[in-house]
Amino acid sequence: MKPHMKLGLTALKLGVVAVVAALLFVIVVNAMKSPVEGDTRAYTAQFTDVSGLHENGDVRTRGVQIGKVTSVELTSQDGHTLAQVAFTLKEPYELTNTTELAVKYQNLTGARYVELTVAENPGTPVGHLTTANTKPSFDITQLFNGLQPVLTTMSTDEINDFTENAISLLQGDGGGLAPMLESADKLAAMARDRQQVLSTLTANMARIADTMGSRSPQVMDFLDSLNYSIEEAMTVLDKFQKTSVFGPQFMRPLFRLIEQLGLTHDMDVDQMLTNAFESLPAAADALRLLPASIAGLQLPQVSATSANVSCTNGVATLPTTVQVLLNGSEVVVCNAR
Repeated sequence: MKPHMKLGLTALKLGVVAVVAALLFVIVVNAMKSPVEGDTRAYTAQFTDVSGLHENGDVRTRGVQIGKVTSVELTSQDGHTLAQVAFTLKEPYELTNTTELAVKYQNLTGARYVELTVAENPGTPVGHLTTANTKPSFDITQLFNGLQPVLTTMSTDEINDFTENAISLLQGDGGGLAPMLESADKLAAMARDRQQVLSTLTANMARIADTMGSRSPQVMDFLDSLNYSIEEAMTVLDKFQKTSVFGPQFMRPLFRLIEQLGLTHDMDVDQMLTNAFESLPAAADALRLLPASIAGLQLPQVSATSANVSCTNGVATLPTTVQVLLNGSEVVVCNAR
């Protein structure tokens, strides 16, 4: 193939790639700017932090788009800088004094949206919400402070799973506490100092929870669960060393004894019972003989010893019902005084 033909073919390929990239870009932009169908109303709300939230961002409730962010501006109130977010809601959705708004992660690229939560109590319609009814945004990268050495040993998929579970926990979405505890366990398993990793992760979670105004009960549950586990483990820290030293010395002979008795993990208990008892009545007859068999195993010297027991204050006179209950049990009840 001639050089100018190769150059033309390469240029054609680059052109096709550029056209596809442009189309994808247009699709993404249109999706981000997609208007809300139907009649809408305008509202405003104040947040202490809206990092990552921009104009044309979505307003959603339970995953359904119900509005759009129209502007994000900074305002000053009582010496504090706040974010004033203007947005629209399509009818019949409206703001009330019991509505809660939260800035949440839309994806791992950092895009945010506003989540609207409708309270059980409808409340009074309003046109503006203060910070008392809003939850600010947070920076998920703060979670990784001090964990970089461990993160370098994890794959991209593992880091993404860990991040998604952390975001779900912080935002109150997803499965809640269990996935995050599992991710924390995987993270700690890859570290040389497990306690240090868990301690760092707990501190980072606590800082993020503080920026959210401590209004994330899922985070507090995670911190309490992690803190309780660590505290309980520290109280019996010396027992772990004893278990590692003396445990094998006890378990190995016990395991060999169990094997010699024929008790293995693949033992078919159902088949053993079938071989021992031909039918259900036969099993019932065998169980019926069990009390008599146990009684026959009593040692004579034990009975003799029990019979020779003397009471300092004499043997107590028991009611007939108690005598019947204790009959044959070799139990002697003495007078207290």
